[in-house]
Amino acid sequence: MSTEPRRPVAHRFRRRLTAVVLVLVVVAALAAVVGAQQGPRLRSVSYDPSGIVSRPAQRVIITANQALQRVTAADVTVSPAAAHTVTSSGNTVAVEFAGPLAYDRDYTVTVAGARAPGQAARSDLRATIATGTTDVLALVPGTGGAQDRIVRRSLDAPGSTTVYRGEGITEYVRLSRSLVVLSDSGVGDSRIDVVPLRNGVQDPESPVEHITLPSAEGHADALHAADDGASFGFRYADTSTGESRDVGLYVVDLTGTHLPEPIAAADGKPTIGATPMTVAQWAYVPRTESALVRTGTDELFLVDMSGRAALVRLGSATYLHGFVGTGTTAVVESGTGIERVDLTNGARTAIVAPAGSTDAPYLGRIAQLTDRTYLRTVGDVRGDGTIASRIVRVDGSRASRLPVTIPDDATLTAVCPSPNGQFVAVATKSAAGALVSIVDATSGALEASTAGADVDWCGALPSGDQVG
Repeated sequence: MSTEPRRPVAHRFRRRLTAVVLVLVVVAALAAVVGAQQGPRLRSVSYDPSGIVSRPAQRVIITANQALQRVTAADVTVSPAAAHTVTSSGNTVAVEFAGPLAYDRDYTVTVAGARAPGQAARSDLRATIATGTTDVLALVPGTGGAQDRIVRRSLDAPGSTTVYRGEGITEYVRLSRSLVVLSDSGVGDSRIDVVPLRNGVQDPESPVEHITLPSAEGHADALHAADDGASFGFRYADTSTGESRDVGLYVVDLTGTHLPEPIAAADGKPTIGATPMTVAQWAYVPRTESALVRTGTDELFLVDMSGRAALVRLGSATYLHGFVGTGTTAVVESGTGIERVDLTNGARTAIVAPAGSTDAPYLGRIAQLTDRTYLRTVGDVRGDGTIASRIVRVDGSRASRLPVTIPDDATLTAVCPSPNGQFVAVATKSAAGALVSIVDATSGALEASTAGADVDWCGALPSGDQVG
């Protein structure tokens, strides 16, 4: 029988704990040595797939597995090339793009020579981001007693999908998860419905919301929605007495009461019972809650549709063409020609108009693609009074014809860029019906087409006639 004393349980536990701690210390030390020799590694990449192809100033956030020495713009490359800025903090690098990226393309973002503070080892952090394709909505009027349809045409799949059916549809705007649909009865009385969507089409299990309009009878048009989907507005005339009264701009706050409120001419704040300001053309300024409004007397105002600030007068204009991609500049026409208006300070600069873009009897709307590039519809007057139209692309001081074929018997009704300016919706109307052709904004190559009119891409342009 052994007489060796038994060791206390607590003593044995301390020995095992000490051994475990020593192993963990050794593992941590080895990991630190390996990390110091290999350099930082990519942990994750995050970005907004829809925003990055539709809006400027979108970010890709690259996260490393450890803190990084400050990363500069010189350390970051993007392929295919895209203008960008860089900021870094801790273990993250934010790459912000100046404009929207192209659809259906893989971009590689590389942070070259990344290293942790106090370590010599460097490594490249390489992330691939895949952008999605896009689609376009169009209105197909019903024939032979059939309902009108709003259809969706994707650029990466054949055919079209019916998003919504209804009677007397005249206008619509797309929000993130719903459609706002404006319809007219046979006697010109309007209704506005908010239609919930699921998987891109009307959700049959969710009720349609009918917006209560300002009067028992009235006519609405010039429907526009804010980019964030929090509000929409329209021009409205009270016709309940048989005459048009209180014709002007109204806004519906979807985060509030959902009741239309007039935008008063006095201070730009929506006030129930106020007389609304008259509107000849208007649209939301991209990515803001403000609207650019040309009144019936050709005054130009910047209006805060949320009602938190007074309106700002920006002089006068005889026509609103649209906005430059960043949204802080508008293209307007005045008595002195076509100008860009800086919406932050009201400063105006004449727009470059090469001879090739103005040497025609008919001059239509300018559709801005980038800060330096725009499309313009020009044409000659046929003997029967119709317009033989063509599309001119202006790059800086150079004008060239965009090779898009418009049939002799067709009238060009709209030219509207996609949200990133990569494609253009060309809407035409002929005896055979209305057609929307999606073409490459640089080459004019046909990407897709669908029957219909009133393209949703045109909703970013101020309401009004196609020509100035």
